[in-house]
Amino acid sequence: MSLLAKCQLSYFPLAGRAEASRLALAYAGIQFTDERIGFSEWAERKPSTPFGQMPVLTLADGTEIAQQKAILRFIGKQTG
Repeated sequence: MSLLAKCQLSYFPLAGRAEASRLALAYAGIQFTDERIGFSEWAERKPSTPFGQMPVLTLADGTEIAQQKAILRFIGKQTG
């Protein structure tokens, strides 16, 4: 099973730093949950995120990968 199977990408409801990751996952044909976190929810959610920032890619096993370039690098390595 691929590490990206049933993954979830969390970011605000705008393109921003997660858009490249969304596009990379879509281009690779990976089905993922695109979680859009509203700005009103962010203050409550921030302490539970790695480095207190988004985007966050959550894998099926619960592993969280943070920071845009790290997420893109991971997607690239997993999808070739």
